[in-house]
Amino acid sequence: MTTAVNEMIAAIVDESLIFRSLSEDIRDRLKSEAHICEFSPGETIIREGDDGSNMMIVIDGTVQVSQRSKDGEVSLAELGRKAVIGEVSVITGTPRTSTVVALEDVSAICFSKETIQSIVASSPKIKTLLLKLIEGRALQSAGKSV
Repeated sequence: MTTAVNEMIAAIVDESLIFRSLSEDIRDRLKSEAHICEFSPGETIIREGDDGSNMMIVIDGTVQVSQRSKDGEVSLAELGRKAVIGEVSVITGTPRTSTVVALEDVSAICFSKETIQSIVASSPKIKTLLLKLIEGRALQSAGKSV
């Protein structure tokens, strides 16, 4: 990766509410194992029901999060820069709980499931933060679903 890409990954990881409380060593590991994923408008980033292989932080662009319901797709949220996506499946080991589609060109920092699970296993603090994020998303979904 180029120096500019490495610096961008470092800045996002260091500023992330979830990751900034981790030790510098663990953040350095995250940065070294991360890579950039890019998506075009209309491209499905995450599909509800699929196995989760990664978790992402949006760098640029906006994504639409939706879930299936008895009446079709229900829009849950539009998320942008610094939003974490894909965390539920990676942390819980369950299938993806929603579909995420790029509304415009989207760049994201991608972390493998193995990296995140290893870090969660060694850091109860990050697990607690991710579980709170998951709980917040579940409450948001329950409030918006029909």
